Amino acid sequence: MSTPALSIVLPAYNESPGLEGLLRDYWFAGQGQDFELILVDNGSTDDTAVVLDRLLAKEQFSFCRRVRVDVNQGYGFGILSGLKEARGTYLAWSHADTQCDPKDVFTAFKRLGECGDKTLVKGRRQKRPFCEELTTHGMRWFALFILDGRLVDINAQPKVFHRDLLAKLVNPPKDLSFDLYVLYRALQEGWKIETVPVYFGERLHGSSSWSSSFLSRWRTILSAICYMIRLRFEG
Repeated sequence: MSTPALSIVLPAYNESPGLEGLLRDYWFAGQGQDFELILVDNGSTDDTAVVLDRLLAKEQFSFCRRVRVDVNQGYGFGILSGLKEARGTYLAWSHADTQCDPKDVFTAFKRLGECGDKTLVKGRRQKRPFCEELTTHGMRWFALFILDGRLVDINAQPKVFHRDLLAKLVNPPKDLSFDLYVLYRALQEGWKIETVPVYFGERLHGSSSWSSSFLSRWRTILSAICYMIRLRFEG
């Protein structure tokens, strides 16, 4: 099998209503690009498997293949499952919930080519509601204080990097702390972190598992802060 320049991993948990539109968007955005799309069925309990069987049989979507996680073990586990199957020289991940524009992945990939291989390029969300922006800045300052690292908009997608970084991910977390861990490891290895502006759209289907309520949002934030402390003292 050929080796693409870029492998893009999308973890999907119960996202079946949006999968056809998602694949069409990547087909359109990826015209002229040497890439593969790895869609991780992250233990979905809806009809994701049936929908993917139908969609991936189409020649139009031959750029996409599936990785199946039988039992959902978390967001980070799903991403890592896809990264391990990736063939590309460069790796990326984003969301499958239709909020992230596929064009942003290719914009970040182009920026990486300008910055050099020891760089991780990530999204930085623009024009967000005040409360969300305040939370993001708060997490940035916690990261600076606890980890002594300048981590901007930790959970913004996409993230694009040379596959050399994959070997440095030792025992990464299986949950939403995965983004934080990868950024921290990149800094530990002396990599630069660059950003490109992105605009998150509205979810067309389903709801977020971590920000569906005030309580769930703050539970996730507290969990991230606790994980920062673990990283600081456990390395």
